[in-house]
Amino acid sequence: MSTLKNIIITSVKLGSGTSNKSGSPKPYQFANVTYLRTAKDFISDQHNIQMAGFETQEVNMAFDVGLYAEFKNGCPFLTPVDLILDADPENPARNIVSGFQIIDTSKKAKDAF
Repeated sequence: MSTLKNIIITSVKLGSGTSNKSGSPKPYQFANVTYLRTAKDFISDQHNIQMAGFETQEVNMAFDVGLYAEFKNGCPFLTPVDLILDADPENPARNIVSGFQIIDTSKKAKDAF
């Protein structure tokens, strides 16, 4: 288990259905957390793209209706939280979001004085 610290979540998604794109129906499901990160310049020999502000980043979340409900009902969107990550059971080399932890701001306020 690992943690992404001070993440500002903008949205969570949970979806499932049946795709008919390939001709034969195939079931699909997904779950994602979208968060903000500092925008970074992209400079190479052929490109010079300057960026300021924020851009969105998406990370896979465990496909779990209960976990989605925890985010929907208990996550303070647009407020920093810590994301809890676990190994993806389908690909242990990758991490997926398995929860969040609200940052205790009262401790930070006390430490500031």
